[in-house]
Amino acid sequence: MIRKIGFLTIGQSPREDVLEEIVPLLGPDKIIKEAGALDSLSRSEIEALRPTGSDFPLITRLRDGASVVVGKKKIVPLIRSRVECLEREGVDLVALLCTEDFDDLSATKPLLMPARIMRNFVFAVLTKGRLFVLVPLSSQKKAAKRKWKTQKISVNSETLNPYGGGDGLEAVLPAIEEASPDIIIPDCIGYPLEIKERLRKRINRPVLLPRLVLAAAISELA
Repeated sequence: MIRKIGFLTIGQSPREDVLEEIVPLLGPDKIIKEAGALDSLSRSEIEALRPTGSDFPLITRLRDGASVVVGKKKIVPLIRSRVECLEREGVDLVALLCTEDFDDLSATKPLLMPARIMRNFVFAVLTKGRLFVLVPLSSQKKAAKRKWKTQKISVNSETLNPYGGGDGLEAVLPAIEEASPDIIIPDCIGYPLEIKERLRKRINRPVLLPRLVLAAAISELA
């Protein structure tokens, strides 16, 4: 039985902004543990993790609410260390709070990566059609198309920073409407439920929000 769930962010814990929308969906008997790849680092140490060269950029949130960009290759050892810490705390399952796929990440307990759950679900229900993918950073747009495009699925992508403040969604809504996608994917764990609700109301298309898809997967296992 899965009762103790470890949530692992690539930023700093706690992530109230995410868990406040996930935990209520899991039932009252769950024990929640949190860990962050950057938890024990100073701000200067975090700055040293910024992507260089071809390292893929990932955006995440710090404990004080600020956002930072880190390099994927640089944070993998930190993520792996936190997985081990959560397992030592006796969690029954580790859920990664990031939509990037980490091929070289493993655990002795079930390790849920939203990237894999989302891709399997999307490609199971949409054999051909159009996707619209929102990403936090403009430097991620090309990668988003490589990630989601197939011979029969076309992809449009725009930038919307979930940690940027303001109402950036209004700026990208016209492009989404024009593309008329079959499914909209806000491809970052930082996008809140509010984004999904506004997109559904305005565009009237299915919106797959990673944090809710992750919550559903945990609920099924638990």
